[in-house]
Amino acid sequence: MPALVRTALLSTGAAASALALALSGAAPAAALPYPDRDLVNKSDGGRLALYADSTAEGATAITLRDPVYRYRTEAWHGERTVVNGTVHFTLRNKAADKCLQPATAEAARKTRIVVRSCDGSRLQSWALHPERVGGADTGWWMWRPSVNKDVAMTLDRYNDGAWATLHLDTAYPSNDRLWKLGGNDTPWQ
Repeated sequence: MPALVRTALLSTGAAASALALALSGAAPAAALPYPDRDLVNKSDGGRLALYADSTAEGATAITLRDPVYRYRTEAWHGERTVVNGTVHFTLRNKAADKCLQPATAEAARKTRIVVRSCDGSRLQSWALHPERVGGADTGWWMWRPSVNKDVAMTLDRYNDGAWATLHLDTAYPSNDRLWKLGGNDTPWQ
């Protein structure tokens, strides 16, 4: 087979593969980094952090509302991928060097949110669903564990008014289930 025909067939095959990938809705698994971020809850403006600023295995995730609390565990590194049109995030706590996940593999309603050593599992991957108003994305997202998209991360119990614990509950776009990722300690524009 002449070299020119062989090259044309290879190019056509590569183009067909790329077209098939695009038409399937699948996206390349290239991860985009989001370093040094705050994850803020829409309902109360609380910043995602770890209880008592702990960096231990299994430390409980909370939101801090009181600006007096300046926890080193409120900074996160995110990694974003898109799989079959769905945005997925893995959040690694900057101070603890551990990833956000449900406390149990079932990831059912009432399951607490904790950090554990990062292992790349689906339990540490969060499928994001955007809030839409009038057909437009608002920038607020529902964070659902990839292993169970019927539940979402939400506020659980308000404590002394300065912080709240988190758990999983039914996935619907109420303000307590919506979160926005922004620069750590950076005003939003």
